[in-house]
Amino acid sequence: MNETINLDLISKLLMQQNSAEEIAIFIVAEIIFWIILSFFLIQFLPKKYKPYKKEILLFFIVLNIGLLFIGILLTIIMMLFGLSWATHRLSRPSYETIYFEEQVAEFPIVYSQFQEGLLRMEGEQQHSLSSDEKIKSLKILYEMNTQGNIAKIKHYLSDSSDETRLYAFALVSSFEKKLNDRITNIQEEIKNCSNQDKLEKFRFELAQAYWQFIFHGVVNEQLSSFYTQKIAQVLKDNKSTPSSFILLGKIHIFNGEFSQAEEAFLRAIKLGVQKESLYTYLAEIKYGQKKYNDIAQYIAKDEFNIDLRLKPLVQMWSQT
Repeated sequence: MNETINLDLISKLLMQQNSAEEIAIFIVAEIIFWIILSFFLIQFLPKKYKPYKKEILLFFIVLNIGLLFIGILLTIIMMLFGLSWATHRLSRPSYETIYFEEQVAEFPIVYSQFQEGLLRMEGEQQHSLSSDEKIKSLKILYEMNTQGNIAKIKHYLSDSSDETRLYAFALVSSFEKKLNDRITNIQEEIKNCSNQDKLEKFRFELAQAYWQFIFHGVVNEQLSSFYTQKIAQVLKDNKSTPSSFILLGKIHIFNGEFSQAEEAFLRAIKLGVQKESLYTYLAEIKYGQKKYNDIAQYIAKDEFNIDLRLKPLVQMWSQT
């Protein structure tokens, strides 16, 4: 009980605020105390120090009073430092670790690979490129799954460098062989398959393999019509595969048959394909039909802005 009372008394004394007069009285009392104490101490000095009694008294007074003010100064500095540290701790924000790789994986990003190099390859500076630069460029082109990349490689079949011509020929031949082998394997699967669902799947894969000849520019314009006919023939019996009608729509757009392309895409929508995923094709069809007023309905700005591949379309149509 007594301990509790003492603690309360001490806490009250600590919380009590002193006036300037009380602080001044305390300092004066301290100075007088040290003067008296110093005067008392010099009385016990050895005899050999008696001649220097005044100097030693002055030294004791200055030393003790100086220590008093130094202590006050250090106390103020420590208080300011402590308050600053405590305030900093209270106001310090909490940080959360964000893994950038995971964030990027969730956000659609379109990577521009070697576009500046392609412009140089197809521009006036093409002849100034060394064989090594051309071969590296062709290798990157081959590995990119982009439209017309093999057609660009075929331009180098007539290059002045023997190494470049041979490398371009090897790449084109390798790509053609890979597609032909795939077509042969799928045709074998179709011959040995009796299940209707699997047949539709194999026929779509076969048509897609034919489409790669056109998409990558392996064949010229004359042979393109032959492959589009092959695709239409392969897919004519596919009635329940939405991807088949999307591919049909693509080849009809390629041939300029916009009405047939629209019918194919609408059929894919009936089979469950989301209409929004075909907006770019439908907008292209309306543009090809010169029905410009109908294009706006296929430009959903919110969705196009999220997908960086479609955002340039919004900007282009907004400026026209």
